[in-house]
Amino acid sequence: MEIEDAILSLMKLLSEISIDQPYLGTSISVDSSESTPIYYEEEIGKCSPFSDFGYLDSSSRIINVKGANIYIASLYANDSGRHVLIPLDASFPFLAIKANGTVIQKVKSTMSVVRTENVNGVAYTPDYKDDNILDELRISLENYAINNSNSDVMIVDGPIFPGPYIQMVGEPYKSAFEKLTLERKTDKIVGIVKRLNFTRKLSREEEISKKYPDLVKSGVTDDVLVFEMGKGKDPYVTPIYKEEIEIGGKKFVRFMSYVKVRDSVFRVESKDKELLCRGVETALLNSSIRGIPTFIEVADKISRKLSASTFLLSFVYAKSLIGVNYDDWNRYKEATQDLGD
Repeated sequence: MEIEDAILSLMKLLSEISIDQPYLGTSISVDSSESTPIYYEEEIGKCSPFSDFGYLDSSSRIINVKGANIYIASLYANDSGRHVLIPLDASFPFLAIKANGTVIQKVKSTMSVVRTENVNGVAYTPDYKDDNILDELRISLENYAINNSNSDVMIVDGPIFPGPYIQMVGEPYKSAFEKLTLERKTDKIVGIVKRLNFTRKLSREEEISKKYPDLVKSGVTDDVLVFEMGKGKDPYVTPIYKEEIEIGGKKFVRFMSYVKVRDSVFRVESKDKELLCRGVETALLNSSIRGIPTFIEVADKISRKLSASTFLLSFVYAKSLIGVNYDDWNRYKEATQDLGD
């Protein structure tokens, strides 16, 4: 069988099965007992899109220099026409490092833009998770841009309460993410969450679980479930759902609605239902050929170019002064491609 025939046959097979079985992933048992419940709030009403708003996204990368991990973060924000580019125009910390004690002491005494510990003063020790350091860096940059924004509303690429699901995170990460989240001004922001292929919030809503029992039992993800809910409709917008969460001893309410445009599904969320409605309308008005809002794609692309250029600069200096390893050459190729896109 030729390669093309094999791939075509596989896709046809999956397409046929998906007619009666929309979720093709392996069935998993999802324990939602420790997850916050999702409640139906109301149908989404009519409202006007934002006439003026800001938007942002962040990006991060890692380079290893003689055993020392250097973490790089970047951010692009359009603050109602004012462009914020980190690290190009800010002295705010955009780097972090995990290395031996000698290196850490030298860095701490001479470089204010390099973090060596989390927001609670916990050192980035060898066993501190790399992904969490990158998350913390990105969130801190986003908080800086949000808290200093002049826009009436800021639309962020991601959830309004950033980071992982805090209830499932252990220390020292939980308290770090809690502090970063509580530092963020969330009253005037709208979040757009694009990656829904690992989230299962909708399955925790009572009426949805009754209407799609087999799908919910199979562990269906939010993106597949919304495609099923909006079958035959384009665009399709779900009702407003509510989630009550607790972060660092403080209680918050998050309102959310899911949007299907062409081949894309994303979640829009806010603490305010009116902002949520207007955020949905703004996203629909600015949808790209893929269905994702164009301004989110712009922020994503620029932030990735910023982190790519910073990585390449780090790579060039590291290569000439110290040396680089095999993985960094692969990351160099990826960064070069991102910069050229």
